[in-house]
Amino acid sequence: MPRNRKKQNPHIGIGSWIGAALFCLLLGGTAMGYVWQKSQIHKLGSEVRKKEVRLKLLHDDNERWEQLRAEMRSTQKLYDRVRRLGLGLSMPQPEQVLRLSDLPLNAKELKQSKLGEYQTVNNTPRSELAR
Repeated sequence: MPRNRKKQNPHIGIGSWIGAALFCLLLGGTAMGYVWQKSQIHKLGSEVRKKEVRLKLLHDDNERWEQLRAEMRSTQKLYDRVRRLGLGLSMPQPEQVLRLSDLPLNAKELKQSKLGEYQTVNNTPRSELAR
């Protein structure tokens, strides 16, 4: 025959308390880990967005500086600036222009070329020069 419920032992074993406490700790720790990971993901996402905005600004600055550099290197702008500053500069005479050539080490000097004339030198490989 079944026993009466009122006469059952009301004491719960200590193992049950420990198991319940461990289950609560596990569940709470898991929840805290989930929240922490979500906050880290949010923080990293906002950092990435900030860095993307900074990168875009830097790209825009680079384009602006490249355009400014191209304008400053244009010959027309240079001539206009020389004229505006009153430096008194003019185009060099053809005899004032020095032309440099990249001759091989054992090449002989070339005669002065006439205006508009180009001279070339046969390049020999350096391995043949060593012989």
